[in-house]
Amino acid sequence: MMNVRDRFFHTVYENVKNGADIVIVSSDLGAPGLDDFRKDYPHRFVNTGIAEQNAIAAASGLALAGKTAIAYGLNPFSVTRTFDHIRNLMASLQIPFTVAALKAGTCTAQAGFSHIAAENISLLRTLHNIRIINPSDEMIAQKAAAEVYEKPQPRYIQFDPFIAGRLYTESEADFKKGFAVSGADSGTVIVSYGIWAYEIKKEIEKKHLPAKLIDCFALPADTDALLDEIKGCRKIITVEDGTDSGGIGSMMLEIMNDYGITIPLRRMSLRFRNGYPSVLTDREQIFKEENLTMDALRQEIESRRVLENQIIDTLKKETEAR
Repeated sequence: MMNVRDRFFHTVYENVKNGADIVIVSSDLGAPGLDDFRKDYPHRFVNTGIAEQNAIAAASGLALAGKTAIAYGLNPFSVTRTFDHIRNLMASLQIPFTVAALKAGTCTAQAGFSHIAAENISLLRTLHNIRIINPSDEMIAQKAAAEVYEKPQPRYIQFDPFIAGRLYTESEADFKKGFAVSGADSGTVIVSYGIWAYEIKKEIEKKHLPAKLIDCFALPADTDALLDEIKGCRKIITVEDGTDSGGIGSMMLEIMNDYGITIPLRRMSLRFRNGYPSVLTDREQIFKEENLTMDALRQEIESRRVLENQIIDTLKKETEAR
């Protein structure tokens, strides 16, 4: 079993062994999955130092020279510090290289708010023509590594170090569709990605959550296929380790508005109502403060059932009264 980052780089290494012309540009960041790559292919590994803008500029130049280039760095800096480069080189000029970044959401809250990648997905969703990938299992990470070489395009991948193991089959990790579906059709649909999709899927498999999960691991997802999955549901809950503005909840509201869909939707995300964390903390504490917990999700699912039962009881009484 590997975490998603190491599975990705292990697959990149195997692809290079098989002849893939891939160069990794690192902003002074390593990984266990990179050790063999650096040892066996030192001419394919470039370290720019802690300078994320330089790493992205170098990767774009390598891509223009015909190489498959991966700019590897630490979040949130791979997005927040380099946003202008990403906007111009990737979104505007459409230079086909990949930004791969370690850490997602609040997983490094112990290092302070400066290291919390809460806004990355929201920022990148403001740009067009960039593929955004959040691997929630090893299979998705493995297929993402293959896609980097087989389908060059502007692409951003973020790795949560706490996600490891396989939850999906190769066919379920369908990058054309962009999402995987788990669970029974109970009337409640949960839309998520990353660490929350990982945890929710495990709960559904244990039959601890009566809901259907749509794990949007690649954005933009196939809108028509997504609409088919929410058709007929009575409540949608979006859950994400990211800011409420512009994230997966906003994406669902935008799609539903565009297609005139009026299903009730509840967003569970980071709002920081009391301001950003001013002290060193951790992911679990932030989730607790933000009411972003599995218990809170269960209550949201149950609240729909209670409301439906109340409506049914009211209609039954009205019918009997007549």
